[in-house]
Amino acid sequence: MDKNALIDRIGMLLVGDPAVDAAPWDGYALIVRYGEPDLARRISGFRYLDDGGFEAATPRTEALGPALDALREATRIADKAPWDACVFRIRRDTRKLHAEFEYDRPERWDIASDTLNEVAERARPSRTE
Repeated sequence: MDKNALIDRIGMLLVGDPAVDAAPWDGYALIVRYGEPDLARRISGFRYLDDGGFEAATPRTEALGPALDALREATRIADKAPWDACVFRIRRDTRKLHAEFEYDRPERWDIASDTLNEVAERARPSRTE
């Protein structure tokens, strides 16, 4: 499967996941982080309302992990390590999905108690995406 088809598949998995769609949302972001100690892949999702609020909403579908792994391989750049972080942003009103791959500074997407709000806000889909 090519990278665009994989991105579309991941988008469909996200919007169809009951954990994501359990409450109203205007925007959604999924942060994927590879290479963390003791964990091959960490995923964290957030549902956003245009009024400024957000809440955790990490998908549970088992098909997501293999699709993310396949995308990581499909987007490899020759002579370069694969990306270690990726952010998917979705706007409900436009149905547009944007994927951002982080090769150089993946740690900026690490979520901890002291970085949660900052990372969640940085991942927020803009109204123009």
